[in-house]
Amino acid sequence: MKKFLKIILQYYLKVITKIVLVVHNPVIIVVAGSTNKSFVRDEIKKILLEKEKNVRANPKNFNTEIGLPLAILNIESGYNSYRRWLPVIGSAFGAIFQKKFPEYLVLELGVSQKGDMKYLLSIVKPQIAIVTEITQRYIESFSGMNRLVGEYVYLVKKIKKDGLVILNWDNERVRSLKKYTKARVLYFGKDNLKCDGEIQEVKKVNNGMQVKMRYIDREKEVLIKRFGNHHATSTLIGWMVENELDNL
Repeated sequence: MKKFLKIILQYYLKVITKIVLVVHNPVIIVVAGSTNKSFVRDEIKKILLEKEKNVRANPKNFNTEIGLPLAILNIESGYNSYRRWLPVIGSAFGAIFQKKFPEYLVLELGVSQKGDMKYLLSIVKPQIAIVTEITQRYIESFSGMNRLVGEYVYLVKKIKKDGLVILNWDNERVRSLKKYTKARVLYFGKDNLKCDGEIQEVKKVNNGMQVKMRYIDREKEVLIKRFGNHHATSTLIGWMVENELDNL
């Protein structure tokens, strides 16, 4: 019975979310990959807020078949309580008539088993897709790496010709996704002139990292008040997205 109710809820949220997206037509940016998704998502959201754009992103780990619609509709989960799900169902329908729906959705997509990406992309149609890494982190639910990579192949195939795909040059599996998309492709990476966006230097300082980066023919140096190369990469991707938004 519990499984049946979950299927009904999942279908209901999917239908409502698709209606909401048709009505409000936001620009959708998705971030996928085995690691670093949340950092990239948060960096892009921060940049859009600094540009005074109305933006919404997934809270916590709302990146699956039920979590993604809840994130888009901006409503809480009922978790394991039937009683708590009742107002959620009503709130979901009311989201169709939301005022000041965000111009931008920055959405992390979670893939842990075969078919996840196909289901999530039956809900959202992104204009920009970013793939951070493909590693063996979730391999236990797949028959091999080719099956896992296939989830990301499906993603880049679904980006339209006038959209944008941003890929990690330093990960061979991610880099190879270019051949499956008709959209424009940009690469990010470290110390590589073949990349459109490049981390040129990362220097640790007392209060964080001094990062020198390049995007096409422009260079930039920023202080990141945190430690870890993933923060430098997220900052670079955010800068790339910022420069490309007007081209959509």
